[in-house]
Amino acid sequence: MVMNPSGQPQIHPGMPPQNMSASQIGQQYQAQLFAQCAQGIHDPKTKFGMCGIITAIMCFPCGLICLFTDSEQRCNRCGVLLEKK
Repeated sequence: MVMNPSGQPQIHPGMPPQNMSASQIGQQYQAQLFAQCAQGIHDPKTKFGMCGIITAIMCFPCGLICLFTDSEQRCNRCGVLLEKK
């Protein structure tokens, strides 16, 4: 196992450590993903509301404004509602 400059062990993606079980590796991977969310590095996913979708279909060119107004972005990993930019 190689230590990185911050003093934490560095794990190579292709080579799991010999003494860790598969569940421990999975828990460590999940903890790393949630640590990214804690740092503000989210995995955004946009969801559109049903009202916006129906309006976009019925009033096609102008309805697209309603579609994009009736949307929200959430993180795929932690589910936090993200701000619109």
